[in-house]
Amino acid sequence: MALLEQLGALGLAAAQVDEDGRVSRANETFVQLTGVSADRLSGAGLTEFLESISAEHKSYGDGAVYRFTGHKGDMWLRPKRGRAQMSDVVILSDVTAEWSMLGKLVASIDVRDRLMRDADIGMFRYNPDEETFHFSDSLVKRGEAMSIYRLDDIVKDLHPDDIDKDKQVRDRLSLQGGTATLHLRRRKPDGTWRHTLAQFTSGRRLPSGKYEIFGLSQNITELVDARDQAAIMHDRLEIAMSAASAGVYEIDLRSSERWTSPQYQELAGPEALARHSMRPFGMYHDDDIAAVRESWESCLRSPGVQSIDARLYRPNGEDQWVRLFMRVQRNEHAIPVRAVGLMLDIQEEKQAELALIEAKRQAEAATVAKSNFLASMSHEIRTPLNGVLGMAQSLVNDGLLADQREKVDVILESGKTLTALLNDVLDLSKIEAGKMEISPVDGELGQTFERLRQLFLSKAVERGLTIDLHIAPGMPAMLHYDPVRVRQCVGNLLSNAIKFTERGQVKMAVSSDEVSPGEYRISVAVTDTGIGMTEAVRSRLFTTFTQADATITRRFGGTGLGLAITRQLAQLMGGDVAVESEPGVGSTFTLTFLASAVDEMSPVRTVDTSFPAPSEATTKRLRGLKILLVDDNAVNRQVVKLFLAQLSPKFVEAVNGQEALDRLHDEAFDIVLLDVHMPVMDGKEAIRHIRASAEAWRSLPVIALTADAMSGDREKYLALGMSDYVSKPLDQRELTAKIAGVMGERPLLAEAA
Repeated sequence: MALLEQLGALGLAAAQVDEDGRVSRANETFVQLTGVSADRLSGAGLTEFLESISAEHKSYGDGAVYRFTGHKGDMWLRPKRGRAQMSDVVILSDVTAEWSMLGKLVASIDVRDRLMRDADIGMFRYNPDEETFHFSDSLVKRGEAMSIYRLDDIVKDLHPDDIDKDKQVRDRLSLQGGTATLHLRRRKPDGTWRHTLAQFTSGRRLPSGKYEIFGLSQNITELVDARDQAAIMHDRLEIAMSAASAGVYEIDLRSSERWTSPQYQELAGPEALARHSMRPFGMYHDDDIAAVRESWESCLRSPGVQSIDARLYRPNGEDQWVRLFMRVQRNEHAIPVRAVGLMLDIQEEKQAELALIEAKRQAEAATVAKSNFLASMSHEIRTPLNGVLGMAQSLVNDGLLADQREKVDVILESGKTLTALLNDVLDLSKIEAGKMEISPVDGELGQTFERLRQLFLSKAVERGLTIDLHIAPGMPAMLHYDPVRVRQCVGNLLSNAIKFTERGQVKMAVSSDEVSPGEYRISVAVTDTGIGMTEAVRSRLFTTFTQADATITRRFGGTGLGLAITRQLAQLMGGDVAVESEPGVGSTFTLTFLASAVDEMSPVRTVDTSFPAPSEATTKRLRGLKILLVDDNAVNRQVVKLFLAQLSPKFVEAVNGQEALDRLHDEAFDIVLLDVHMPVMDGKEAIRHIRASAEAWRSLPVIALTADAMSGDREKYLALGMSDYVSKPLDQRELTAKIAGVMGERPLLAEAA
């Protein structure tokens, strides 16, 4: 007991135990340290007691340590038996500092092992005397880890090219000492190679005099594969850039350091690069520097890729076109730090593009020239043709003898043929120029076909033919379509059918198919019993200026334009033209086009109308009409006066726009018939003055008389202020109908007087 007290005085917690390890006594320090009364300690087994009252216990060497928690923190205590005369005394030693240091050491070892494991690094030791290896667990990749590995078992998996290198390093280090690094390849079970980077170093000297070898081995397979893949990609990129004549550049925006690929340097050229080093953007053509600079500044502001075509500087002044792609990379603060770009040689592409632009310009100029030529020829041809047909139409009403009427009919037929040819040429020109317009209106499709049948019936009867029209039931009575173009297409088909049929009949079969709600595909099949065609002829039938053969042209006439125009018009209307034919049997031409349903609720509808002869009431109401007739051609003026003779009008004539304005200032008129092309002042300038002058002139009916017949002419003249438009050669019925239309219910000057 005295010994326990002495130990307590020294601050040591001690207890006396018997042979079975049970506590018989304990000093006050022990009681305070454990927080248990002396009575509870008496007779308790020390080990079981400490385990029950400690927060934690762990094995440590040959014994254990116990953790106690107090207000001053954790304390680790280790029971230690006394020696010799104190063999029955156990002292609780404070090993907190020692245990904390040991914990840190263990933790650092764990961290080291974990880092090495994550990095796929392992340790090994080689004994040259025994030719054995010891490996850490991380280096054992298959099977169960063994404590010792034989050299022969290790070497057999090495790549054949690495066996000798490995032996040389082992021999040198084991005999001379030192360090070495080796890249070794080891075969994996799947037959591929595992790449390792081994660091060798000599260790202690063995009794034999050789050095033990220690080392680290890291798996670098992924790194090697990535390097090899990068090399492959680099080679591919080099080949692609060489083939595409492309170069790459990079700019460090912080240091202004610049890297360029060999292809870039070759493409830019030494003169351009030298100029660039002395002047920003100097490698480019002077005319393109501003655009390149603007593109670069835009690239600095934008996260995307900027692209621009520019010319490189060449001292000889030749053009070298390149396409630049630029992109700026930014750091986490969105500050530009690096620029990368690609320069692509587009010289051949640019030359082809410029050549195409020039060819397009020339083609457009040629188209304009052709249109101007055709418009001019149309005007020049229609002007005398107007006189021929006008006088012929006037003669018909003069009570001619039979033989005289026959001669006049020949004149009229020839004139109409010439007009049709002129219209075909103009239509073809308009289609090729993309200026042909489809103008759908509301109309009765059945009535359009019936009028066509009536129109061609007399010609068919002359040849001993009949024309049958069949309209399939279910087709809407009113549809929205272009009646002018439909009449033109079907008229061409009927004309050909009659022309190439000497006996039998011609049939028109019309049907409809609703392809979508409110949208119909109209099919018009024109069948004849004529000469028919072979497959070879059908293959070129819709080509311009093409007929079956020369004998067809000589026998039946024609230019071969009608079917070509018909197909192109049909395609503009959303359809097409097809043909089935057999030589000696006949042909069937099928025209298709799209038409839409009529909106019955629409308050305004334009209905297809032709030019019916004026009624007797209309003719009577227009009698005494006062007309200002403005045309520089006396024949044209004479034709108009003959055509309108039935109205008994009062004509005042003028030969140019200025004279017309003078006449309007002198007296009032019911209507003005105004030619467009005249000397001094043409009709377009005259109508501008008329509409901009006195209030009374603004509502004065003015009809344009012109030989212009190109697409858009009518709309153009209406936009200038014309009330309507009549194309030459004039048609008597059309002219009278147009006058009646623009006059409407306006009172005549004669009535007002």
